[in-house]
Amino acid sequence: MAGLNGPILCAVFFSGAVFGSFFYTLALRISDGEFSRDAVKAMVLPSHCIQCGERISIPYLIPIAGYFFSRGKCSRCNERISPLYPVMEILYGSIAVITALKLGMSVHSFIMYMLIAVSVSVAVVDIKTFTISGGLLIILGVMALYPLWMNGRPLDNLYGLLLMSVFFLVIMFLLPGSFGGGDVKFAAVLGAIAGLEQSVVILETALVSGAVFGIIYAAAKGEGFRIKIPFAPFLTLGLIISILYGNEIILLYYRILM
Repeated sequence: MAGLNGPILCAVFFSGAVFGSFFYTLALRISDGEFSRDAVKAMVLPSHCIQCGERISIPYLIPIAGYFFSRGKCSRCNERISPLYPVMEILYGSIAVITALKLGMSVHSFIMYMLIAVSVSVAVVDIKTFTISGGLLIILGVMALYPLWMNGRPLDNLYGLLLMSVFFLVIMFLLPGSFGGGDVKFAAVLGAIAGLEQSVVILETALVSGAVFGIIYAAAKGEGFRIKIPFAPFLTLGLIISILYGNEIILLYYRILM
């Protein structure tokens, strides 16, 4: 897109990595139960070593580079820092760049990125705990007011919510244990954000990617196809595809059907 030169894209990437550092740390604190013990403290507590509690100094907080400055270890106790920190920062930064390239530099683009960022945090919590964070769903629900207002067709958003809710409730009824109540809530919120047509894109992407991953994972583990996997990551992938490429996919569907 015109105007998005190298320096601007670098700034977008760095900004996305900063948000990524925050949201990934937030997801870890939710997963570890810090929020259930003291939500305010967990939100404002400075980054620290989980082993000795040493506060991480500012140079080491720089996204991606800080990990290499510290050589991946705590300066006090020498405890190893997970390489997933820079990996997730790179992921969030890359998503920010792709969103800017696809949607441009605007308030709309920023809010769409934030919806993705929070959804990725939901996926991280689900991967680590097999639960969906109610707090993160509330944040997504509030943010859903923006696409509802921009769409100007509240019934479309309601239909998206109903499609996602009813689909997962029916599957839960027919196949007990296939999904949890948290999956239904997360899917419903994404449906409200996306509207009816884009909910189809989210649903299709999530089901196909989840099925492919489940088959490969089950085969690798040798535990059969009743193995349980977190589904929020695939719903999040569906949201990303919907926001970035949903319109093109819907147009393709119409061309095929017409």
